[in-house]
Amino acid sequence: MKRLINIVIILVVTASTLTGCFFNKENPYPYRGEYKELYTAAIYSIPDAVGYMHHGEGAYNSAIYVWERDDYGRTLFSYCEDYGDQIFGLVVCQSYDETNVYFYPDDNYVLTIIESEYRYEGVEKDHLKNKTEAFYTENKEKLKTDNDWNKPLDKSKCVSYPITDHKILDKNTKKLSSTECNKILNEYSATLNLSNPGKSPHRYNNVLQVDAEGNTLHEMYGVHQHYDNPDWKKTDEYTWYSITLWVITDKNGNYDKENGIMVMYSKANESDKSFVYDSLEVKEFKSRNNWKYNYEN
Repeated sequence: MKRLINIVIILVVTASTLTGCFFNKENPYPYRGEYKELYTAAIYSIPDAVGYMHHGEGAYNSAIYVWERDDYGRTLFSYCEDYGDQIFGLVVCQSYDETNVYFYPDDNYVLTIIESEYRYEGVEKDHLKNKTEAFYTENKEKLKTDNDWNKPLDKSKCVSYPITDHKILDKNTKKLSSTECNKILNEYSATLNLSNPGKSPHRYNNVLQVDAEGNTLHEMYGVHQHYDNPDWKKTDEYTWYSITLWVITDKNGNYDKENGIMVMYSKANESDKSFVYDSLEVKEFKSRNNWKYNYEN
């Protein structure tokens, strides 16, 4: 019996290795690819990066393709963690050593949506390269300028993170409750003049980033069922309205009602919830909320 169990384990591990898929019902799904340092730079640069391609019971490694390296160790690369959402990123990592990566926060990435015929399985060789080559060509010069390409390294402009195989946030970071999220979502949806909206739109929320003083960037997703007639209850008699908000709170969960909310997605009856954003808008949003980057000394 013991021998049979060992054989089964070997078969599962072998299958996982050959397909590039690993199985784990609990987060995190660790990155097992070639570029652990670049992976770390990407997941801490792009606020809503989760760090893996999730599919069913398993997950796949995020995809990375290196375009260029400069004379001082900077790396310009493409990154994708979900071919299904068709969201691709171009990222610059300033440098890395045996333990840490360094990058310019909110100046080192740009995102786009590119049609991808693949989701997870059966991805063609060089899929990421082929899909993002035009995007790279169009955006590389600005990214290089913003990130001091081929100039001596200036770590005083960098933040750093320990090299990791999954995204880690301080376990003491306050996560907003469902009640708090419903309150924020309802305050926003009150501006939409929906007909008889539901009172509990909250579906999920995540902590995205934390600054040097405990200010926290949250993402929350909500769905309203709103009715033209309050007596209607059938599923074909209401409209779905989907909302994704980013909210910055202090370490106690308080936020500025005028400046602390950024609307990322707000649409009715849309099945595709994919969205991209401009890193400059994120940087300005943080600035309005006194975000403190943890720069290197």
